[in-house]
Parts: sequence; structure tokens; C-alpha cells
Amino acid sequence: MIDGYGSQFIIQYSREGKYIRKFGGRSNLPDNKGKFIQAHGNAIDARGPEPLPLCTARIRNEFTWFTLDGEFLRSTYLPGAFLSRHVIKGDHLYSGACFGFKENDYRMWKGRGFITILDKDNRPVSGPGGAVPAYDAEGKILPFMKQGDLVTHGHDVCVDDQENLYLCQWNAGKVPPYKLHRIS
Repeated sequence: MIDGYGSQFIIQYSREGKYIRKFGGRSNLPDNKGKFIQAHGNAIDARGPEPLPLCTARIRNEFTWFTLDGEFLRSTYLPGAFLSRHVIKGDHLYSGACFGFKENDYRMWKGRGFITILDKDNRPVSGPGGAVPAYDAEGKILPFMKQGDLVTHGHDVCVDDQENLYLCQWNAGKVPPYKLHRIS
């Protein structure tokens, strides 16, 4: 469980519902890894040799991994992707981005959402509603940018067994969830 609009802690309970610990917490300092402003989604990432708690750090544009004991391990920075709740299906990590950058303006802008899809190595491979992920000469991801009118405020995503993608949006203006069909 996370408290992303309050104290920014991930709260861990046993399967019986007993409190175990809290970790994370609030910080807006850029090099204070494992801390959050708007921790917004959490899941267990079982794609590696051991399961790891994974949380989105919306304002930092990061996915953040911890050990099961709550120790910070690593993060993946996705400039311009103000991430929401995420899901893992197979080798891929999916998340809506509720807000995004404008060209040469790196503030958080409404109406600039898209979807991010990362591969098993946590490298962006697709961005429905946004531009195709691009990298510089050193392999560093370039800022994500919205493209087209498909997504306004990407929030929750789900993936079915045929790998079709469902998107719900925050502040959707009465638009129902989208179903995006996978094209092979």
C-alpha cells in the first residue's frame, strides 16, 4: 500500500494484515533516491530472480525498485513521463503518464499524457499516445513527448491475455476507457 498524497511511504503488511514496516518517505531533493513526491502506484516485479517492490515516483519521472526489506535498489528515469499506476505483463512494464512536457518546457503540463511500455531491461520500447522513444548517442533516453490526441491524462492501464492494452484516464471528460488492440 502507498500513501502517495500524504507522507509518501510504502506500507508493508503481512498476508494476515499485520503491519511489518514502512519505507520510502517524502523528499524533493533530486539525489535522495528511494524517496517520493507523489508515489503513485506499486506492484511486485517478479520478472527477475527475486520479487521486488516497484513504485512509480510521478514528480521524479521514475520507476523505483526496493528489496522486500524496503532497501532502495535502483530507479529508471523517464524524463517527461509523470507516471501513474503501472502493471507488469510478461517481460513488459506498462504505465500511463498523466502529464508530460512541452517542447523546450519541462514543467508538468495537463493534457500531455501518453502510455509508456518498457522491456525486460526497463528500456522504453513504445509510447502509445506519445512519440516513439528516442535515445541520444550515448544511449540515454531523450524526453518523452505527447503526440496526437489519443491520450489526455493516462492513468490506469491493464493488459489482457492477448496483450491488448486498456487505458483509463484521469479528468477524462466522460470519455470511457480505451482498448488498444495489439498489432503483431
